[in-house]
Amino acid sequence: MADRIDRLLSDYYSGRLHNNVNDRIKEIETSTNNDENIGGGRAQNKHSRPVDDMIIRKEQDVVLNKCRADLNYATRLVRRIEDSFDPDVRNVVKFHFDKRLGQDWLAIESLTGIGTRQGQRYVNWFKREVGNIFWYDKGKEQTTNFIKKEATIDDLAEITSLIKSRLKAVDN
Repeated sequence: MADRIDRLLSDYYSGRLHNNVNDRIKEIETSTNNDENIGGGRAQNKHSRPVDDMIIRKEQDVVLNKCRADLNYATRLVRRIEDSFDPDVRNVVKFHFDKRLGQDWLAIESLTGIGTRQGQRYVNWFKREVGNIFWYDKGKEQTTNFIKKEATIDDLAEITSLIKSRLKAVDN
């Protein structure tokens, strides 16, 4: 599970998910004209609508739709959680997971002014919160975000009761 979360965060922050969508669109738009009609005549009554055909190909492409769904889900999930954290935590997480920047912990420390150990705590805390939402997000549908900047005792009691009710349902 931790590997999936690490991969999701590194793909999101590195822009790999966005690049997958753009690469697939370019692949669909690149025409491969394999005309096997050597020396033959032209087709009669054939409608030529290249723009409409391109739109239909993009809408019906399974790989493109999966790439777009992955990008939309990751964006929705990470942004929802980012909004509940301080900007310092967000910067450390972004520097850590953005593989394009190639930052190690010493470079992150010099850029943000946050110590290496504290930065690692921030990243682990962020990953744990992403994992909590990812784990309970059945079917990857939009769920209620339980993460708040300041949780009250009532909020924690509500979350605990939800977890206990799920455990009882699983045991039965």
